[in-house]
Amino acid sequence: MSDVVRWGILGNAMIARDFMIPAMEASDLCQVTAVASRTAVPASIAPHAKHYDSYEALLHDPDVDAVYVPVPNALHEKWSIEAMRCGKHVLCEKPMACTAAAGERMLRAAEDNGVLLMEAFMYRYGEPFRKMMQIVSDGTIGPIAAMYGCHGYTLDWASPAREEAELGGGSIYDVGCYVVDCMNAVMAQQGVKPTACSAVARMKGGVDWNAAAWLKYENGVVGSLQCWFDAASEQRVLLAGQKGTLMIPNLFEGTGGPMYLTVDGKTEVIQTVSANPYQLEAEAFSRAVLGQSSERMPLSHTIQNLQTLEGLYNNL
Repeated sequence: MSDVVRWGILGNAMIARDFMIPAMEASDLCQVTAVASRTAVPASIAPHAKHYDSYEALLHDPDVDAVYVPVPNALHEKWSIEAMRCGKHVLCEKPMACTAAAGERMLRAAEDNGVLLMEAFMYRYGEPFRKMMQIVSDGTIGPIAAMYGCHGYTLDWASPAREEAELGGGSIYDVGCYVVDCMNAVMAQQGVKPTACSAVARMKGGVDWNAAAWLKYENGVVGSLQCWFDAASEQRVLLAGQKGTLMIPNLFEGTGGPMYLTVDGKTEVIQTVSANPYQLEAEAFSRAVLGQSSERMPLSHTIQNLQTLEGLYNNL
């Protein structure tokens, strides 16, 4: 078996150009073999890779082992399933689909074709997420009693994938999904599932431009979240336990920095190591493709997230 995964990239999305492709090219486990786009890809992007003008051509390339799917949310299901039918492993950008039913169809396609599928929540591979989960698991702040999270920025450039409902746009899908994933992951570690949710939003052009929501869990814990496209950039998570609190600024960047742990009225600043979460994510999935031990985001978490996101949109 090869010791490197040959990657194909579907589309010319900014997240692929600016983050994932450079991360893969920096890794000894990844090789960007092909890029496909219906629009011109800059020559500087994966210059040694094959460049296709159709997704289908890339998917039928026998030199591609795995495919990264960063197309608009509403197209994730179609192109991930097409890739899996061609025998390619798939790393699909978050949210993996726009409905839980679509996510289930994607899981079945992976099983039917004997390939791996994973949702790309890169922040889970950074040290801040891992440290947060360790602190929760250790019981340092006690059982979780309340949670708050926010993620937003000013969308001041043309972005059809974020602005158009038919493409799966909206602030909840784009950035609110990070908060949903974080809260669900924390509560899943404590063996608790979400049972109810609701949201309110200011709409613009048919999508939620600014939203607030709450999630309720089996044990009665409620988490609140905010996300937006129309204010200055900010992101943070606050976990309040029965013994103390943990506040993590910039958790969803996944790149390290300070965390603030307060127990018995005393605050400790915990510094986390800076690393490229996109590279760590690509390497984790590549190890799994190569048959090596790997820590991957569970598909059960993905489906639970999709159920929650669908519930929020159904209750807007």
